[in-house]
Amino acid sequence: MNRLARWIIGGLLSCCLEPTLLVHAAARADVHWPNGVEILQGGLAEVRIGGGILAAVEGRVGQTPVYFQQSGGSSFTGLMGADIEAKPGISKLLLLATTRRGTIYERKVPVHIKTKAFRTESFSVPPSFDQMSPETLEEIGREQADFARAFAFSSPERLWEAPFVRPVPQEASASSFGMRRIINGSPRAPHSGMDLSAPFGTEVVASNYGRVVLIGNYFFAGGSVVLDHGGGLFTMYFHLSEFRVEQGSSVKRGDIIGLSGASGRVTGPHLHWGARLSGARINPLELLKIIS
Repeated sequence: MNRLARWIIGGLLSCCLEPTLLVHAAARADVHWPNGVEILQGGLAEVRIGGGILAAVEGRVGQTPVYFQQSGGSSFTGLMGADIEAKPGISKLLLLATTRRGTIYERKVPVHIKTKAFRTESFSVPPSFDQMSPETLEEIGREQADFARAFAFSSPERLWEAPFVRPVPQEASASSFGMRRIINGSPRAPHSGMDLSAPFGTEVVASNYGRVVLIGNYFFAGGSVVLDHGGGLFTMYFHLSEFRVEQGSSVKRGDIIGLSGASGRVTGPHLHWGARLSGARINPLELLKIIS
């Protein structure tokens, strides 16, 4: 077979090949996957997927979505949180990366949830301390239902921008994130927020851009504001004495949303600042450390 015949046959064969096969082969080399993710209980982690050919990235751990946003021209970043009571061990993060030509690549990445030590405080109180009237139990039920509705939906679009800011300038008080009380020998739920020292009437600001999804006064949380920052991320501000925002309104980072107080079941004025990511109760200070 002469050179001309070989060239003609080679050209015909190349025309018959699916072009996506060539894209597929090139893309595998151009997508940069993480080797794994490590998160402490109550902690936060950023997951980065790189590759100049990428158009979108999706993630999921079991039934829990992990939202990714483009961060720069050639990478996507997602946030993952581990609940304060998450079971230590290994799970899998399923990643789907879509190229600009529509090819989808799948990768499973191990996620290691690690144990974190939290403070424990034990003491005894008179039995009457825990006795609740039917009216109080009804009020607590309303509180739980309102917060459940607020957390039921989050904008899939990320509303926040780095960095996050402290809602008050004061430092954390002794009642820190993760502390668990054992009262009369019975363990109680861990403290799922960070208590920040704040004299009565201190201006409380939104830690980032978001939408007000809850305003109300409650038995435990007192005057409360919940912000949806999109992508499953919420921040909470409890024990307020006044509100400076309205339900459904949009806020910017640093906007005043209320004044600190001592409403709800507390012993003195302070701000309880909390955060949730896709249902996981996380230390809000992680937002300041991880996201910059």
